[in-house]
Amino acid sequence: MTGLVGLSLAPATTVSLGIHRPWTTLPLAAIITVALWRSVRPDPDPDPPQRARMATRCVLGGTLAWVTLGIVLASQYLVVMRDPGFLALSGVWLTDHPSTDIPTAGAIEAAATQANLLPDAWQAWNLHGTVVQPQGAKMLPAVLSVGGWIAGVPGVLAVNIVIGGVGILALYVLARRWLGPLAALGPAAVLALTVSHQSLSRSPYSEPLTLVLIVASITWALRGLEQRRAGALIAAGVASGATALVRIDGAAYAVGVLVGAAAAALVMGRVRGLVAAFAAAQAATVGAGYASLAVWSWAYLERLGGQARTLGTAYGAVLIVVVVVLAVWSPQIRERTRRALWAHRAVLGRWAAGVVVVLAVVLASRPVWMTDRRGTASDTDQFTNTVVEAFQQAEGYPVDATRTYAEHTVTWLSYYLTWPVLALAVIGMAVLTHQALTRRAPDAVVLGAFAAPTALYLVKPEIVPDQLWAIRRFEPITLPLVALAAAVGVWWCAHQVTARRGEQMATRMAMLSTAALVVPILSTWVSLRPGDDHPIGVAIYAFTREQAGARAIADSLCTAVGDSPVVLVGSSQYYGTVRVMCDVPVVLALETPTADALAQMAQVWHRPPVVITQDSSLFDPLARPIITGTIDRGEYALQHMPRLTNRHEEKWFVADVTADGTLVARPAVNRD
Repeated sequence: MTGLVGLSLAPATTVSLGIHRPWTTLPLAAIITVALWRSVRPDPDPDPPQRARMATRCVLGGTLAWVTLGIVLASQYLVVMRDPGFLALSGVWLTDHPSTDIPTAGAIEAAATQANLLPDAWQAWNLHGTVVQPQGAKMLPAVLSVGGWIAGVPGVLAVNIVIGGVGILALYVLARRWLGPLAALGPAAVLALTVSHQSLSRSPYSEPLTLVLIVASITWALRGLEQRRAGALIAAGVASGATALVRIDGAAYAVGVLVGAAAAALVMGRVRGLVAAFAAAQAATVGAGYASLAVWSWAYLERLGGQARTLGTAYGAVLIVVVVVLAVWSPQIRERTRRALWAHRAVLGRWAAGVVVVLAVVLASRPVWMTDRRGTASDTDQFTNTVVEAFQQAEGYPVDATRTYAEHTVTWLSYYLTWPVLALAVIGMAVLTHQALTRRAPDAVVLGAFAAPTALYLVKPEIVPDQLWAIRRFEPITLPLVALAAAVGVWWCAHQVTARRGEQMATRMAMLSTAALVVPILSTWVSLRPGDDHPIGVAIYAFTREQAGARAIADSLCTAVGDSPVVLVGSSQYYGTVRVMCDVPVVLALETPTADALAQMAQVWHRPPVVITQDSSLFDPLARPIITGTIDRGEYALQHMPRLTNRHEEKWFVADVTADGTLVARPAVNRD
């Protein structure tokens, strides 16, 4: 965990400075990792050596097997259908370049020769001055590129699986605080077997890295508070703030840890200054994240500026409140507060636990009494409405394009965790809340880290509501802490049942019940939908390789174009594929370029371009594609987990351009 955080902070730093190279990044990673380890190293394990060793072997062996299988099923997400496409391609680009800025290399001048020709592609690839900037924050692409230094494109595609494996280990380390070494295997197994964690790790999504940073920050903050260690709290602040280097909404995850640490400080002695140091480190890192985004993905920040400003303002307001409260919170006030809590701890604990249960019931019951809809005020709203309407029509749902399905967010969680596990998690969260108010103030860090982003996205997910896409909102902290809380709930229930039979029997029952959490999770791998065209299905993301075949098509395109500039007619999702994988200038043509335009492009580039397209109408009706292949993609599913794989046939035509701009189609290779 410490090593991965160090190996994430270093690339994020060098890519933000535009100096991302192995000789700048790897030494810095070693320095940061050593500094983190000196700050957060744990005390010697107090558990019996045999039990601890057994648990360690189990979690390490299981995680290694999980990572190995994940690499076998690693996606080939090299076509920009959604975020993993531009994140993976940015990682490929950074393998050989110091920043994510991509030179246009004459594409601006070439695109000016005719209307409806573009030197970039909307959303994912944005023109900024004389360069094209990939969308999104830069920490994950920079970390992916480390895999590229080792093993090229396959290395880039494998790194996120390793990150997902480290996330399992990080949750195990955190869970040991409440459950002990053997019982902590329960939440780790739940996370490992959850279809969402598997699929979001096998494709280059940013959520697994966010998970590692947040869980690490919680673990280190707890250690710092309990042991009064400034270094651990500063490390926790940096790790939680670094989420802004991974995601534009990173502040939503960071603020929860901040609120939790501040709440713990209010009732603990001699930690106010340490928590202030935590807040300063976190604020500096959050600021660095948004500054990096402004430099290296300006159009993306501008497009989502309203959301970013709202999050930034909310984070700043909470930070100011925390600093002011810590400043005025004298030892006398703290002591009076501690005594009041202690005097009424039983009542407060029961009431708080009851509130947790009531809120969970209210949130889960929303589909019965509400329907959430969005407006159409912004371009983003209109685009989302169009996508939702298309999904509704494809699946036979009533068409209501403005629906957000936000009232179903708890139901989304049930697709991956099941209702029994969610019910146990509510019990466990109530137990943790009771403990935080009665005897373990540092537990407020966990509650704050869970409550802030979970409450926000349960109410306002602000995402296209198809699966797996929508569950991304809950992967970084909600899913892992629900797994932890479910295990705590199992232990609590088991102890209630077996309390009179002796502690040893209670422990055995709790361990058996924790292991039984795996059974409901495995049930999510099978889908039963009576009356459907496919009544029995499987959770395809647990078994298939997303975008399988994309690498072969990309390599074939690069072989076909060589080092020539490219005019890509249509198929805008391939803009980044060609520009990055082939490393040649690209113009995206939204309509067929004229002969005059092509001739002028040849003059701009000092050599004729190659035209590539999937549109056969540009050529003789008898023309045959020179590149054919298939790409497997998981379905987009509203109101259920994806269960079908769609195989897309790809047919590409390639044409050379003569001196007068005439297209000469290349003949298909006879493979008979």
